[in-house]
Amino acid sequence: MPTLTSLTPAQSHNGITLTLTGTGLSGTTKVNFGTKSVTPATATATTVTVVIPVLCGGQIPVSVTAGTTTSNSLAFYYIDPPQPTALSSGTGPAAATTLSVFGSGLLTATGVTFGAVGAGTALAVVSDSELTVTCPAHGAFTTPTDTVDVTCTTAGGTSIPLGAPTQYTYYDVPTVTSLSPTSGGVGTDTTVTGTNLVSVSSVTFTPTGGGASVEANFSSFSATSVVATVPSGLAAGTYDVQATTPGGQTAVVAGDVFTVT
Repeated sequence: MPTLTSLTPAQSHNGITLTLTGTGLSGTTKVNFGTKSVTPATATATTVTVVIPVLCGGQIPVSVTAGTTTSNSLAFYYIDPPQPTALSSGTGPAAATTLSVFGSGLLTATGVTFGAVGAGTALAVVSDSELTVTCPAHGAFTTPTDTVDVTCTTAGGTSIPLGAPTQYTYYDVPTVTSLSPTSGGVGTDTTVTGTNLVSVSSVTFTPTGGGASVEANFSSFSATSVVATVPSGLAAGTYDVQATTPGGQTAVVAGDVFTVT
């Protein structure tokens, strides 16, 4: 009569090999996970191996059948795979940034990966449906942005990429190199030229000697330019024109100075 004494591992997920140890196991033809039966990969008098099938999460009785005889059952805990469904922010700068991942099956999370950029750090599990992680800093860019899949690894395995809801887009740091024209009155349109000027969220005029920034209306932006309108109310003088994207704000440089006449 087949008898089971142990299962290794005692908890896991589908696709992993489960080893059943006991006596009288050489005639095993089925491994039973509750009501679901699977053909074993190997069977000897003392050991049976089987690949764990997809199951419902929770504790499941596992037994073996040899001929017409079924063994005693031992408890196995099946862990559902993680299912991240959303990020607190889908965009950010090249620098390491902390964000939240939402979904299910996250309680035993051991890692979060941001595509080819690498593994996140400072992982903290908040609950089965939320965790926080610091994404790795992005290296050199070949385009202004880089979108990667965010996947989670838990005791239940690694999540399958879901697409846009769990993708994170890194933005390279924007720059301003020149303005055209470089002077004019209120209401003048100036073309701000630079790099990585995608997804611009604001364009500001800040007095070069210091003072409050004033937001300008802008339009027609591309990766290399954005057209900004000199905002009303600006006094005559010189101003640094800066653009902000998810990659950050452009640094102050000689080429960003506009003179309001």
